[in-house]
Amino acid sequence: MRDARYVERTEDGWEYGGNASQRLWEKSAIGRLTDNGKLLLSDAEVIFCRDHRNIDFPKDSWLHEAVSENKSLLEEAAVLEALRVPGNKVVLRENCKFFGFGVSEMTWAMRWSSDTHPSKDGPVSQILFFRSIEAFSVTELYNWCLQVTNSGMIAEVIVVDEEQSVVTYRVLISDIRGDLSPPKSEDFLRISKLHFELTESGAFFPNTSLWEFQNMGIPLHGGRQLDLLEIEIIIGLINNNRDISCIGDSSMSAGLLLDLWNRGLNTRSGFKYGTAWRCYPGDVGDGHAPWLVVDPNSDISDNSPKDWASACLCSRLASGVNKHWVHPFFDGDTWRYLELSRPPSDSRWSNPTRK
Repeated sequence: MRDARYVERTEDGWEYGGNASQRLWEKSAIGRLTDNGKLLLSDAEVIFCRDHRNIDFPKDSWLHEAVSENKSLLEEAAVLEALRVPGNKVVLRENCKFFGFGVSEMTWAMRWSSDTHPSKDGPVSQILFFRSIEAFSVTELYNWCLQVTNSGMIAEVIVVDEEQSVVTYRVLISDIRGDLSPPKSEDFLRISKLHFELTESGAFFPNTSLWEFQNMGIPLHGGRQLDLLEIEIIIGLINNNRDISCIGDSSMSAGLLLDLWNRGLNTRSGFKYGTAWRCYPGDVGDGHAPWLVVDPNSDISDNSPKDWASACLCSRLASGVNKHWVHPFFDGDTWRYLELSRPPSDSRWSNPTRK
């Protein structure tokens, strides 16, 4: 028999005062116990208790009225269900302060593993959720991830699609670096003085006997082929009377490419993977490229995702070929890098199968 008799509306949410209130908190950490011993639930928690804890809605019209007041309620309920059914304990952000846990203002909830409890243990992660059609904002995501990881927790993102299905991702601050020596001034000066022919796809240098900078271009027919962005850097150097300080001023994309080189990375086209570059830590022949890097300012190809559906696709494709999908952004002073990755198989929260 479902128990809806003891669910009452309060200023802070829905209070459940039935016999199961203490057990729901002690076993599942659902909601928050109030001073009067009742269990305070959010709208999403009311839905979870109805579907999984045999507590019915306060009245027949409750769901209709709740959705009319909270347009994201169904997505919240889907996320909460995906997290809680495997046994995780979830405390919504508005309740975290009652347990003394500091939480980012952007965070939706904190998560505890199934064998821990908020009353005596610390959380393992902080969670954001997005609809798949929402914009992908790497700057906001980076700042949130930085706050979460600095507090020693995992930054988890759950994305909900139009069928109320969810997928889980993790965001990480990435400091990708390779083993190659960064380019020196003399490398650029030497290249800028060599003869080259402009082509439809960049420039061809027929004589590369003095070529020592292996990060730039690809070997081709005994010479060296540079792509459009690489030759933009060289022509910019020539047009500025070979002033090294002007390298990268021509475009944001050039500045990003230079930053990758300065990190010791060997960059190659990421066209086959839908990104700007695949990056190696050393010579191309030494192994596979671990990183796929986006160019968010590219005038050549649109490889930066605009919404979460596209971002999820990019990350999933990268993980499918054992690579890390990395999205840079410029904060006004330096380039920052954020990785969106699939979590380990035991942490991929998803909805129960519905028939």
